[in-house]
Amino acid sequence: MIKAVIYARYSSSSQTEQSIEGQVRVCREFAERNGYVIVSEYIDRAKTGTNDNRPAFQQMLYDSKQKTFEAVLVYKLDRFARNRYDSAINTLALHNNGVKVVSATENISDKPEGRLVENVIIGVNEYYSAELSQKVKRGLKESRIKGQFTGGRTPYGYNVENLKLSINETQANIVRLMFDEYLSGKKIKDIVVMLKDKGIKNGYGKDWSINSVSRVLRNENYKGVVYADDTVYTNIYPAIVSEEVFDEVNARLKVSKRTSAHHKTEVNYLLSGKLICGKCGGLMTGDSGKGKLGTIYNYYKCFTKKKNKAKCDKKSIPQQYIEDIVLQATQNFLQSANLKAIAKETSNSYNKFIEKDLILENLNKELQENNKKLANLLRALENGIFNDTTNDRMRELEIANKELKEKIISREMLTIKPLDENLVYAYLCSFKDLDYSLNNAKQRLIDMFVNRVVLFDDECFIYFNISDDKGTQLKLSEQPDFEQETEFLAKKEQPEHKCSDCYHLAES
Repeated sequence: MIKAVIYARYSSSSQTEQSIEGQVRVCREFAERNGYVIVSEYIDRAKTGTNDNRPAFQQMLYDSKQKTFEAVLVYKLDRFARNRYDSAINTLALHNNGVKVVSATENISDKPEGRLVENVIIGVNEYYSAELSQKVKRGLKESRIKGQFTGGRTPYGYNVENLKLSINETQANIVRLMFDEYLSGKKIKDIVVMLKDKGIKNGYGKDWSINSVSRVLRNENYKGVVYADDTVYTNIYPAIVSEEVFDEVNARLKVSKRTSAHHKTEVNYLLSGKLICGKCGGLMTGDSGKGKLGTIYNYYKCFTKKKNKAKCDKKSIPQQYIEDIVLQATQNFLQSANLKAIAKETSNSYNKFIEKDLILENLNKELQENNKKLANLLRALENGIFNDTTNDRMRELEIANKELKEKIISREMLTIKPLDENLVYAYLCSFKDLDYSLNNAKQRLIDMFVNRVVLFDDECFIYFNISDDKGTQLKLSEQPDFEQETEFLAKKEQPEHKCSDCYHLAES
């Protein structure tokens, strides 16, 4: 039996506890049929899927490090994420902890084309989420124009009544105190100590921290300004401190940040989790080294060799060199591939296992029958037939229709819709129009189409996310030997940039 956990969420007022119950029930039924034993459940209520800032989700990621489960079951992939970047990062993070994400209702195979199906679904979900977001933004803009508070926890220093903010003088005086103390020359850590000594708590009833005081000092709302949808609003937050005081404090904060911060270079390794050593079969992970003249070199190194040089003699390879080769090969594949055939194969492999939802079908039939009965009653009324019986019957049917419509909406949320072949084709074609001078476009291309890259010293094989791919063989030119040319950064000099399967070294 495979140990698994269930992750479920709903994101808005149109979804309820019934949505959670339905997701969990379907996941448990799937587990019984497929040899999974459920050891825990992680539930996020009224949490968006467009980012991973969800308490239960973060707890699930953290718990995966303990190796107590091997799979995360979700009702649909959009319960896990509607953002391809968060999905890729968190799926890889789970993978590195020996955990895979499994959809209980979407047929996604373990073959390379399964990854393509998964990426298409996430892309379509993201499009839907973006479309929904636009509608929400339009509503928020209207509220801001009216000077209304747009929701969330009441900001510290304010009261909310009838969607309007007013100043909470007790808390506002604490905010002013923070600004005054910082202007007087105190550091943020000194302000934290002062607040604790005075017994002053934050809005959650807890002690102030360096981060929470810093957020207050940088929050432009306190000078009465809101920046949103390319507009400056001055009619929502009453100012607690003057613009002059706020700007002076933030000018000093910027100077302090420049003088105390290290110059860090965050490196994005596009092939993380996909580049495989041809000699030992292990992953090649992003790494950096400092040359004798202080130059930082970024490259991929066999992780097996990094741990034990005796087990593999694979040479490291420059990051830019191998990434450029893979990107060019993938763009060539995109131009030459029959995307219509890939779209058809992708949608067919997904749709052939979608079963008819008999419950939804019966609910719709019942609604149609009720509508016919209502229509007959209306005709009777038009013909002058009106009495207590017809009146009561009409009320019964109207109430039944309302209940049926609510049930249909709830059921549709749990229904898997087929992938439209034309939509998949249009989505695949959209990759031809990306600006590949941008890193996020490069990452999207790699994530979408590249399954793995097997690297030898003189050649590499690129495998794409399509069935029966034999791999594209490319010859490599001779590259510098980084073990000879660089001195690796000492551990204490390595600000760790946590990635899903490697760490990145940055210049300190």
